[in-house]
Amino acid sequence: MTNLDGPTLRAVRESIGVPLRRIARQAGMSHGHLSKVERGEHGRPVTPAIMAAYERVTGVRLAEAAVSVAQRRDRDTGRRGRSWRPGQLTDMRRQAFNAAIGAIAIGGHLGEPTGRLIDSTGRPVTPTPPELVDVAQLEQVTDLLTGLDLRYGGGLVSQLSKALLRWAVVMLDAAGMVDPVPVRLSAAVSGLAARAGWAAFDTAAHEAARSLFRLALYTAARAGDPDLRAHVLADVAAQHNQLGYHLDALEVVRLAEGDERVQPGVRMVLHGVKARAYAAVGDVAACRHHIGLAENAYELARTGERGAPGWVERLAQPAHLAAATGHALATAAHHTGEPADLPEAEQRLAAAVAGFDPTIHARPRALCLARLAGLHLAARDLDQGAQHTRQALDAVAGVRSARLIHAIAQLRATAAGHPDQSELRGLVEEIDASIGPPDAEPGPEEE
Repeated sequence: MTNLDGPTLRAVRESIGVPLRRIARQAGMSHGHLSKVERGEHGRPVTPAIMAAYERVTGVRLAEAAVSVAQRRDRDTGRRGRSWRPGQLTDMRRQAFNAAIGAIAIGGHLGEPTGRLIDSTGRPVTPTPPELVDVAQLEQVTDLLTGLDLRYGGGLVSQLSKALLRWAVVMLDAAGMVDPVPVRLSAAVSGLAARAGWAAFDTAAHEAARSLFRLALYTAARAGDPDLRAHVLADVAAQHNQLGYHLDALEVVRLAEGDERVQPGVRMVLHGVKARAYAAVGDVAACRHHIGLAENAYELARTGERGAPGWVERLAQPAHLAAATGHALATAAHHTGEPADLPEAEQRLAAAVAGFDPTIHARPRALCLARLAGLHLAARDLDQGAQHTRQALDAVAGVRSARLIHAIAQLRATAAGHPDQSELRGLVEEIDASIGPPDAEPGPEEE
């Protein structure tokens, strides 16, 4: 009985001559609502309550009557000389549809709001029970969204990911799943939630990011995947670092450090985040220690036995290591003020910029450019600073990232501190033209 659709429900009612208004009146339901249910409009489902109301008013068992209707459809010939098939229309509705298509094709109006048109297609339906083929598609979609996030920033990806998660989480508790589907599904949802969380963080939607990171961590634990769990914790710690909660970042990373199952590529990320946190609190020795550990983990990942998941192996890339350690050393150099610390930070960030393909990793490359520009401006190497700032500005048009906007706004403040330099005055004007004046630039947790 749960497989009845609206047109079948209508056919059953009409076959026994019961007016729709009688059902609506006696069941206490809206005539308009029931009419839309019968026509299958706006995604209105045939609920158990509706089926019970029809059975109560008509006095027939819908399941048995539906079988009779289906048999009659197969037997009878319609007005157009063909047996009835699902999706066929009455002549009036068919002609109305063709008229609408003709009008739209020559530039006419749609006739209704686009949102209402999408609503009429019905609610997304999840596979029940899900199978490995469904999980595989979810994994591939996550890979696609990861690529879009790295290239274009988190703006669109955060919204697409959340829409997909609303569809995917329904499957987590579906009955009838056969091993290994539950584990693979939990891991796939974790990967998607982690990407959604990172994209939300990148757009400064920090509360949304926190909720998504919680979901990602829960499903990673449910999947029993130590690498996913550790990587989500690294993402949480990175968000803490961005917002100035450096001690919290260190505590979060410690939750993953004791797990010896974590692959070297993920350990590299953990040590990079930890190095940045230590640099921010002024513990330069600890920062350098974890930079060394990140480098060791990178070497293990590159030379050790293969077998890690593809996403883990992709972490251990030279540009990723150079970016993580370069950002940490840039922060350390700010605290120490030692002239010797700056060249190493600049060298690592420059290596990251050279290693990131702008057609694939546009956002991390632009963030490294902005940090590199800041180092040169702080060292009064104004020509190089202005050059790297303009390179970072070039990326703004194609990357939707609140982190990048915030980094460039910091460059503006540094450049504005040199009012005697005409080139930097022009640079400030270029920045304002690109991202707006300071009042329009939100803080890291204000968007």
